[in-house]
Amino acid sequence: MYSQANAAGRRVCARPAILWLAPLVLATWMTSPAVAAPKTDVVVLVNGDRITCEIKSLEHNRLKVSTDHMGTVDIEWDKIRSVQTDQYLLLERADGSRVYGQLLASDDGAQLSVRADPGSQPEVVDKTGVVRANPIGRGDFDSRFDGYVSAGLDLSESGDNTSTNLAAGLSSRTRIREWSVDGSANLTDDGEERTERYDLSGASRRLTAGVNYYEGLLGLTRNTELDLNLRALAGGGVGRYFVRSNRAEWRGGIGLAYSRENYQGLEPNDSVEAVFGTEFRIFRYDFPETDIGGGLMVLPSLTESGRVRAEGELNAKYEFVDDLYFEFRMYGSYDSDPPGDDTPTSDYGFVTSLGYKW
Repeated sequence: MYSQANAAGRRVCARPAILWLAPLVLATWMTSPAVAAPKTDVVVLVNGDRITCEIKSLEHNRLKVSTDHMGTVDIEWDKIRSVQTDQYLLLERADGSRVYGQLLASDDGAQLSVRADPGSQPEVVDKTGVVRANPIGRGDFDSRFDGYVSAGLDLSESGDNTSTNLAAGLSSRTRIREWSVDGSANLTDDGEERTERYDLSGASRRLTAGVNYYEGLLGLTRNTELDLNLRALAGGGVGRYFVRSNRAEWRGGIGLAYSRENYQGLEPNDSVEAVFGTEFRIFRYDFPETDIGGGLMVLPSLTESGRVRAEGELNAKYEFVDDLYFEFRMYGSYDSDPPGDDTPTSDYGFVTSLGYKW
């Protein structure tokens, strides 16, 4: 239960969600394709069909291509006999190794011919071992980014309880680095009290030659359900991919983080925490195309004895039209020993939304 003073304080501190998500939404709008790129890539299917297109990406056993007359098309990777492109692609294999270069035409459906530079000897790569591919560094500016936006409105049966959800994100990568920025806002109003949950996070990873990586983390969180006005976090660590295939991914890591917290009615609190995190994703390609994923981060404090925080999420996305999806998400937060004596220790919720990705 919350005191009237705390509830009033939260209403005074309330900020529109758009102030948190505006930078991401603006960035996603600025990087959305405005002019179609020339279609010079060639994909030959196992049945002999030939498609002239622009390769966008390979992920989850689907090669995404853009065509002049059919729009964006997803082609199952094992239904392709040959790929030819002048773009420079970064090919990632299941063992974590990477190959960079242009793809030359090949008559062997089980292999790819990759040329790192004009005039160099092509390298032969087993096609079935490639789990991801992306154009790197030499395409149009907008083609270097992946992004998404989603929004949802949930109503109770009586109509007195409403929940508004907004989310957006951007990600990109080079030959050895990848980064992502994600933001979300959840506003709930039961007619008497309004609660707010905002999250803005960024991650940067430096990939090694194998399945390991180095990671840096930044985050801002506001959660009035927990009397948390603002938490700022910065940290880093090392991670490893345990599973990486065309149908599933699982990774985990450890590190250290510094956080500064400002709780309602209390002095700012500083803490150094250990970080243990894991994430997974599972893919299904039959209609409706499904992407199930989740993550858990546990942060035991090294400066406050006995305090352990945890953040978790589980989501399922169903793509019903190309790049349009329906999402169901569950989230939860836990703090074993928050600074205030009457501060709640946990918060959880459910979100449904419609989204678009590119």
